[in-house]
Order: sequence, then structure tokens, then C-alpha cells
Amino acid sequence: MASSTLVRTLEHHVKRILMVRPTHFELKYSINPWMDMKRGVNREKALKQWDQLKYTIENSGAKVEVMESTGAESLPDIVFAANAAIIKGNKAYLASFAHPERQGERYFYEQWFTNNGYECVGDQDIPSEGAGDALWGGDQLRTLFMGVGTRTDVRALRDVANKLDDGTNWKVIGCRLVDPRFYHIDTAFCPLNEDVAIYYPYAFDHITRHNMRNETDLIEVSQKEARNFACNAVVVGQNVIMHQGNEEIANKLVKLGFTVRFVDMSEFIKSGGSSKCCTLQI
Repeated sequence: MASSTLVRTLEHHVKRILMVRPTHFELKYSINPWMDMKRGVNREKALKQWDQLKYTIENSGAKVEVMESTGAESLPDIVFAANAAIIKGNKAYLASFAHPERQGERYFYEQWFTNNGYECVGDQDIPSEGAGDALWGGDQLRTLFMGVGTRTDVRALRDVANKLDDGTNWKVIGCRLVDPRFYHIDTAFCPLNEDVAIYYPYAFDHITRHNMRNETDLIEVSQKEARNFACNAVVVGQNVIMHQGNEEIANKLVKLGFTVRFVDMSEFIKSGGSSKCCTLQI
């Protein structure tokens, strides 16, 4: 095999992650229970935390693509790249944000995906918030777990299934979120591989918990660590990157053969996001 072909083949198997530099990140409105306007954000500290997260992801073996937020000065939450879109192959199902404060982000994400060879699809009349509310897991990662609640409308389930249909065998299941603190599925659920996921059960209704157990093995996270964003983790191979201070779930994962890498995401938690919220697998 020619060296250039080998490189392309190897790169194809490397996990690629999109991040948006927090150039304009601040706390200027409140649209979830974590956003206390009195606290404010230290932007210099936030940038250092973001840089450390990026370094840790790359050091774990993934490739990070950075989207600059030029022109998005009025969109402080654009740093939360997880909400940009749901990705399947070369298609990006763009987010349609529930809150007016974030709706302007779609324009910038659409530009980036279009410029990088993706076909953009989606329905602006159906609220849905990208991979913040849609995570691949289960057998051969063919189940798309979609959070349904205040941010993503139940109508998005069918629309996503139709517009991301590529002829392969996969499915979408709706996961009803019932605790306002866990307003996106990625704040309470994290597939580690095709066999197992961590989750905070009480973020979901009873039927959802039953349905999730039918798709993957589940490791419960305590309320204390769920509120410390333990489930909002980035997985790169056997590396699980999460906010510091979650030793209980970390010990469980180490026993299963995972390596837990703690990072400080305290500035972003002030806006209701952590490691996973700042990333999108592409």
C-alpha cells in the first residue's frame, strides 16, 4: 500500500472532533437552571480550560478540528459544539434551537459544515439541538438515543430518521427527559462503546429507562456526580474525559478497563455544559 493511501486509511479510523473556540463565551442570559447571571464567567480561565480539554482529547488519540466564531460576538454559547448538528456519514442534521438566544448559531454551523463537504439537512420548524440530544450507542453503535423534552421536540425523531436515512440498518429511540437540570441527553447519559453506557436514571422517565436497558448495559451515576456533569464526558477509545471530582464513577470505569482523564470545566458548567458539550464527533 502506498504511504499516502496508508495515511488516509489510518486517518479514516481516527476519531475526529469539532470544537468551537470560546472567543466570545460569557454568561449574558439564563436559559437553563445552571445559568446564574450573578456568577459571571472568567473568559481567560475558560480559554485555558478549553485549551486543556482540546489537548487532552488530542493526547487521547483523536483529531480536533477548530471552528472559529468570527462574526458570532452575540452568540456566547456557540462554544457548545455538541449542539451544532447530528452527524451521520456526510450528512449534518442541523440544530433548530428552542431558545431565541441561540438560534443565530445555526447560520455559522451551516457555513462550516457546507465548507467542509457535508450535506446539511433538517427542519427549522422542529426544535432539536443536535448531538446534545442525540447519542450513538448500542449494538454496533446503530441506535441513536434522542433526548426529548424542553429542547428537542418529539417530532424530530421521525424527521431525523427520514433525513439521515442512508439505507443502512439503524434506529432512533426517544428518551424522555424529566428533570430540568438535565435538559439535554448528554448531561445524563454517555455511551462508552457499543456495549455499555453511564447514566443518571432519574433524569429520565420510567419507560425511557426500560427502553434504554434494552439497547445497552447501563452503569448508574449518583445524583451528586451527575450534578457534577460526570455523564457529560468525551470518549476516545478507552479514554473517558470528564470534569474533575467524579471519583466514584471513575473508579467503576477503571475496573472495566477504561482510563479516566479529569479536566477542569468549571467555567463552562456555569452555563450548563462541560466536556461533551464543547465537542461534536464528526
